Order: sequence, then structure tokens, then C-alpha cells
Amino acid sequence: MKIKNYSKFVFVLLAAALVLTIGCTRSGGQAGSGEQYTIEIGGSTSVTPLMELFAAAYADVKPNIKVNINGTGSGDGITNAGVTYQIGMSSRELTPAEQGRGLNAEPVAIDGIAVIVNNNNPVSNLTIDQIRDIYTGAVTNWNQVGGNNAPIAVISREAGSGTRGAFEEIIGFQGRLLAGANESTSTGAIKAGIVQNPNAIGYISLGSVDDTTKAISVGGAAPLSSNVLNGSYRVARPFIVLTGSNVHAESAAFINWMFSSAGQAIVARSWIPVR
Repeated sequence: MKIKNYSKFVFVLLAAALVLTIGCTRSGGQAGSGEQYTIEIGGSTSVTPLMELFAAAYADVKPNIKVNINGTGSGDGITNAGVTYQIGMSSRELTPAEQGRGLNAEPVAIDGIAVIVNNNNPVSNLTIDQIRDIYTGAVTNWNQVGGNNAPIAVISREAGSGTRGAFEEIIGFQGRLLAGANESTSTGAIKAGIVQNPNAIGYISLGSVDDTTKAISVGGAAPLSSNVLNGSYRVARPFIVLTGSNVHAESAAFINWMFSSAGQAIVARSWIPVR
């Protein structure tokens, strides 16, 4: 009799433990809240440095989320947002045809485009008209714009680059790039080309400027975030994140975090916050 009662008691305890375990599992938060997940991101090489900062900080917020970032150009980021990538990156506005694809496009930061030359180049300021003349071939020697007597080596980004699209639109020479200009596929390649050639000129994201090259003033305004914000430095464009119609919850959470005070504080380090 005692054995029978003991067995019943043990059974009741086991049943209660099972119920408690199930209840704890269901009340532990949203499904997959602690599961490993990888967010694939691709597109603009100009947005890439900012996205890398976002990813590094987000790893402290959600260590179970891995972020893969591919700097492949704005065209690829737009084309493959919601396809190859959960999140696309663009450093230019979408064309009407691209807008027709039904993508959700949100500017996460504002960036200036810096015009850069070799550190030994004495030129420190150009007007927008002078930059346009250089990039279309109307001006071919630095002595025409106050520099040394030396031919100008023009470096641009490749076709499809968001930085190139924005730069050509702002400066006003779409489709008229000097024949024979060196077309580089990344920010790093442009900087390397200018370091190696004292007569070269190029353009990169303001957030990518460092002491390896010299960022010059445009129209008398220094390439500073404060001047982009007050409108005196006119060579600026948006950094855009793109998603398709079906967005995974973790990707949506990451984007929401970019617009939070923590995310926008990261933007403020080298770019202009949008919130």
C-alpha cells in the first residue's frame, strides 16, 4: 500500500514538472528570440563603413545575430534587395524604374561626397563649375585652376556606383565623363590611386576621408558634416537601406535599431543623422 501511494506521488511530481517546463518554454519570449540568425546585407561600398559600425555595435545588443556585409555597389544593392540580401544598401536615390519594384527605401544617414587630391597638391578649393570642367575634359591641367603645371589624372567610380550617380547629378555632368578617365570599383581603389599619383583627383564618401589624401573645399565650403547640414557644402546625398516585401523579423529589428538613438549616435560620428 505504501509502495502504491509512493508511485502515485512520484507520478504527480513528474507531471507537474513537465507542465512547468512547457509553461516556461512558451513564456520565454518570441519564437527564435535566442536562436542564431544571419542577416545578409549588400550594396553601396560608401554605405559599407557605416553598416560595419552598425553591425559591430549590434553584436553587443544581440550576440546571436550575425551580419554579413557585402560591398558590391548601389546597383547590386537595389537589384538584389529582398532577393540575395535581406537588406540592400544604396548611396543614391532610386530611379523611377527601380521605385516601381516595390522596395521599401529609407534614408538612414546623410553623407557628403568629398573631392580628394594628393596631399602634395597645392589646390585646396574648387568651384562646382571647375569640378565639372575637370570631369568632362574642358580643364585638363592643374595650372588652369591655380595648381602646378601638370596634366590632371581624373579618377571616377564605375558605372552603376551610387557615389558616381550622385556625384554626376550634383556636379551636373551625367553621361559626360571624360573619355579615358580611370574608373575605380571602390573607395579604397580611388584613395590608393590618388596616393600613388600626385596629379590625380577623385571623390569618395565624406565618412571615408582620412589623412592619406586631401579633401578640398568646394565653392569655399570645407567638406565637414556641419557644412553639409547648414547647406554650404552642396555635394551631399542620402545613405539608404532597402528591403523587399517580405522582411524577416530579425532584419526588421536591426533596421529599427539603426534609427534608434544608439544607431543614430553612430551615424553622428562621421555622417549626419536623420533622426
